[in-house]
Amino acid sequence: MVKRITRKKSKPLRQFAHSLIRNLHRDMKEKYRFDTRLVGSAKYNTITTDKDGFWDIDYQVLLTKKSKEYKNSYLANPSTIKNDFFNYFNNKFKNNKTYRIENSTTAITLINTKEKYSIDFVIIRIYPDNNEIIRRNNKSNSSVNEFTWNKLPQHNEAYKLFNELSYNEKKDVIDNYILPRKYIEKQKDSNDVTKKSSCEIFIEEVMNYANRKRNN
Repeated sequence: MVKRITRKKSKPLRQFAHSLIRNLHRDMKEKYRFDTRLVGSAKYNTITTDKDGFWDIDYQVLLTKKSKEYKNSYLANPSTIKNDFFNYFNNKFKNNKTYRIENSTTAITLINTKEKYSIDFVIIRIYPDNNEIIRRNNKSNSSVNEFTWNKLPQHNEAYKLFNELSYNEKKDVIDNYILPRKYIEKQKDSNDVTKKSSCEIFIEEVMNYANRKRNN
């Protein structure tokens, strides 16, 4: 049965995520500078569980031009970046039996199977003028995870259009379009190359909603 998660119930997880982000800024500052953004249902207080009782919150890690030597090939390599962040979390929680860390197609996910919640971090670069997300793109029969930069078309436009919607319209697009898509994607295997991140779903569904609104 799908249930609503109140802001009060999600507050401890959001606070925990913020403490992780503060440590991440501190520990990774020699290589990476970034902003973070809470996105999706947690931001708009519309979190619901899936049919198995699991729920999540989503953050974007927005790499900026202040990252040390951002333009050199090492730091621009998406496989290196994704693995650096994944290894950071994996090492941080390696002796913690409460959490499991997954390096999925787009996100790094901290999963608490006992409490049935998770935190997703997706990495996006916003410099010089592109919005691109890191996505797994393994070659056939490869045992090594390879990641590439994938363009997020209409990224800024989608957020602008969403902010222009009324409260009821925002609730409509989240409850009736974004969340059902998220449920579908959550059922996919973490190695499924067709699996889409929450921000990709957000952009697609907001743009579809805006187009329908214009055409009505």
